[in-house]
Amino acid sequence: MPPEVKARATIEVDRLSRLPSASAEYGVTKDYLDWILALPWGRVTPESYEIADVERIISTEYFGPTNIKEQILQRMSVRKLAGGVDNGPTLCLVGASGTGKASLARAIAQALGKEFIRISVGGISDVSEIKGTPRTFLGAQPGKIIRALKDIGSADPVILIEDIDYFNLENKSSVNMALLEVVDTRYNARFIDSYLGVPFDLSRVLFICSVRAFEEIPEQFIPRFELMEIPGYIEREKIVITKKYIIPSLLKKHGLRKSELKISDKTLAAIIAGYTQEAGLLGFSQQIEKICRKVALEKAQGKKKSWTVTEKNIESYLGSPYFIPEKAEKEPEIGTATGLAWTGAGGDLMFIEGLKMKGEGTIITTGSLGEVMKESIQAAHSYVRSKADILGIDFSDFSEFDIHIHFPSGAIPKDGPSAGVTVCLVIASVMSERPIRNDIAMTGEVTLRGKVLPVGGIKEKVSAAYRAGIFHVVLPTENKKDLKDLPKEIQRKTTFTFISRVDELFTLCLMDFTPSSFTLEKMFSEEIEKAKKKKPARKTTRKKSGTKAARSRKKK
Repeated sequence: MPPEVKARATIEVDRLSRLPSASAEYGVTKDYLDWILALPWGRVTPESYEIADVERIISTEYFGPTNIKEQILQRMSVRKLAGGVDNGPTLCLVGASGTGKASLARAIAQALGKEFIRISVGGISDVSEIKGTPRTFLGAQPGKIIRALKDIGSADPVILIEDIDYFNLENKSSVNMALLEVVDTRYNARFIDSYLGVPFDLSRVLFICSVRAFEEIPEQFIPRFELMEIPGYIEREKIVITKKYIIPSLLKKHGLRKSELKISDKTLAAIIAGYTQEAGLLGFSQQIEKICRKVALEKAQGKKKSWTVTEKNIESYLGSPYFIPEKAEKEPEIGTATGLAWTGAGGDLMFIEGLKMKGEGTIITTGSLGEVMKESIQAAHSYVRSKADILGIDFSDFSEFDIHIHFPSGAIPKDGPSAGVTVCLVIASVMSERPIRNDIAMTGEVTLRGKVLPVGGIKEKVSAAYRAGIFHVVLPTENKKDLKDLPKEIQRKTTFTFISRVDELFTLCLMDFTPSSFTLEKMFSEEIEKAKKKKPARKTTRKKSGTKAARSRKKK
């Protein structure tokens, strides 16, 4: 115990010796002393790990991007050189459910040789749940953190604090500051729990927080968090992780041997496409678990000795598919372009449709679009209108035809700056009546001057195009740096075209001019008008020539 804690405990012991054992205060004081004696004061693990061992363990236990592992190794190196104390900002893992945040935290604890604790702070709305209750209150006890340290018996474990996004939904600043006092290295060296009333050193505890999205982090925490984004997994990564981690674990859990159940890579890909739509592996793991349970039932009944799950018999295990995956268009069409979107489930194709019709030049948008996307459509329309001459569009068409832009899957809200170039291409296509190539997918945002801006989620978007059988992708020039994160197989088979202006996209994707009924009708009407204008001129000429002949006769 630290000297000040020992002095306080001594006072309480002297006080207890003078109290009658039947009094209520005797029980309260004795409980307090029991807590003081049970806490792991200074009980820490030596920081004797080797960085090479840390790297090996994390790589074995966690399958994820290399840059994340490098960032963790840097933090661990600082901690080792500082003697087990890291005064930097608190590490916060940001990622969708099932992306491996808890697995990564557990791998860190295993690599450091520390105890690992998971604490959920979801639903907490009172300071006392974090910092405890004063011991004068009935049923008083310390807060969650102190209770966890007592249970684990160590003063330097790795603690994963989960569900920050569900923490303190009423957004009381006092509750946020109470948790910040726990995890912030500026304060936690002398953390005072309201029940204990004496400081406890939390500086050697490695706190890791987790949250689903950056927007859901309370504002008080953002300056003191080092955000580490855990990206969603693409199909190939999901298959590798499932074969390496999930299937062996589930087989052991269900009393099955590896030789008894075989699932091919194509079957796993079919499960991902038809039964899950997520960035992580939570739902995918649940589908594999359903298969294991059905196999376990048949094994217990003695029906078979081995099972092979294929694309043909998958429905007998999981039922009909829940989702219909998007597929590339079979042939070029006017007003249909293949965009790429990042969703909560990772990457996906986004077919943007356009149509022009007689009207007054208005733009109609449908598909549960947010304000950012609606503004992007307006900017795209204005740019195409400014380029009417280059595209061979009659400028009057913009005031004579309405344009309807539709994003399918209208039940799913959509927003974000990533569909600008695709909308530009759709508007240019319907107004110039030129088909769009169906073998190219694209992403990028456009400015009012036609510049193409970079976007995020390139890995997921390109993987979605590859999965749908599109092997030519158009990206903003500034996103060239993101290709290094793609699997080698996708890089080898996919052709990338980088553009800095929308005009380059028009040249690449718009096909030959194809007149529609509107265009033909307009061409016929123009020819009729020209013919009408020419006829009166001919009559006048004949009259004049007739008058001249009559005059010449009179003269004769």
